[in-house]
Amino acid sequence: MITTAIATSKTQPMDNTLKLNQFFVENEKKAYVIANMSLKNPDDALDVVQDVMIKFVEKYRKKDFSDWASLFYRMLHNRITDFHRKNTQRKSLFSFFHNEDEENVIDQVVEDNEISILQKLDYQQQIQTLQDTLNSLPTRQLQAFICRIWEGLSVEDTAKSMKCSQGSVKTHLFRALQQIRTQIEFNEESYNG
Repeated sequence: MITTAIATSKTQPMDNTLKLNQFFVENEKKAYVIANMSLKNPDDALDVVQDVMIKFVEKYRKKDFSDWASLFYRMLHNRITDFHRKNTQRKSLFSFFHNEDEENVIDQVVEDNEISILQKLDYQQQIQTLQDTLNSLPTRQLQAFICRIWEGLSVEDTAKSMKCSQGSVKTHLFRALQQIRTQIEFNEESYNG
């Protein structure tokens, strides 16, 4: 995946560099999945995550360790948003280059030999429903869902990451979960009915 080694400098203590390396080891895969879900392109997701990691080291390596998660995910979300803006501009100018090849990252979680064919089909339908629903969520709702549910950040850290109030985080998350539940219930009714 992504390999990042932070070189120690004469002004930076060794223990902070080790903490930074450990932080990236713990968060790089999650960040990649978030970026890939948002960008729907593994190469672009990798570029975004690497760019965020480099800029994070440049700007925040001396910040308090407890603030790193919210700062890192804020940078990631901002970079994804910037990427979407630039990509939208490119698409309007060069719409004939649009690539519809999409990789399903979530399907890689379950190994083929662990479940039966019927269970796998049902699971794939549920995952596809969840993925479609997540893709249809507005950006702020998706950010709140990823930070709170996927990353397990606190409401306070999510608010810092999203640059909004804690009340807004709760509202965005509530709406996201409501949309996800509605879509899953609708698909279960159509599947069973």
